[in-house]
Amino acid sequence: MTNKVVAITCASGKVGKAITHKLLTANAFQLYILVRACSFDSPVYQAYQRRGAKLHSIDFEDEAGIVEALAGVDIFISAVAGPAWAVQFTLVRAAIKAGVKLFFPSEHGSEFEDDTPWPPTHIQKNVRKVAQELGLPIAILENAAFPEAVITPALDWSLAEKKVSVWGDGNTKLGWTTIRSVADWFTHVLITIPIEQLQNRRFKIQADSYTYNEVVALWEQKHNDKLEVEHRPLKELEDRFAANPNDVYAALMLELASGRMNIGGKDNSMYPDWQPDSIESVL
Repeated sequence: MTNKVVAITCASGKVGKAITHKLLTANAFQLYILVRACSFDSPVYQAYQRRGAKLHSIDFEDEAGIVEALAGVDIFISAVAGPAWAVQFTLVRAAIKAGVKLFFPSEHGSEFEDDTPWPPTHIQKNVRKVAQELGLPIAILENAAFPEAVITPALDWSLAEKKVSVWGDGNTKLGWTTIRSVADWFTHVLITIPIEQLQNRRFKIQADSYTYNEVVALWEQKHNDKLEVEHRPLKELEDRFAANPNDVYAALMLELASGRMNIGGKDNSMYPDWQPDSIESVL
């Protein structure tokens, strides 16, 4: 067991659950979980407590209470979902007061361009800026696209109906890494790498690189069946986003079509024995 004390908040979402499960399975940390009072007694958090995690009830508007919950914590992980990213300003201020040595804000995928008008990207950048101004070391983990989040009906992959809608020609390469694989890499690195070597860095990991058309072919090969694929013009999506920069769907689909989410895996090697899931495993 390491002597690192790790805290995580929002451990009930898909990413937070996967990371928390891996941290507890590793049995290498003293793990604190910061949870809102209304969720404290929920089955998922009580199960974490039975596995050895220490639960701390917090209110995201109570900075002093969060400071108290973070006492003695070395590494603080935010798994806050996108709509609540702004609460991370309070988390940053509390973390610096509590003496946290490293903060992982809730960022995944790839880094959006500086001039992207989508408001959530500005929240992310301002969270990093505030952390830097206060002297809180941070680290960003990019992992390209989560196939479990992208290959879904909400993003036009209606596989049960054997219908797919793709923006553009479908030939742009995307990077893919499953949530479980990200949690696996992340936990290993927290165990094996000194905190000082993780501070103020941006990590890039990626398991696979496939175009949408290649993903369609992989599904068809796996299921010995055919998908009906509709290709839609990117101009339609661009116009939609220009008309409404708050359009989450348009912002995400444009980013996926841009090619920027094929980030490579320069930091895969930090876990030499890493065996990430293939994208076929979730198709």
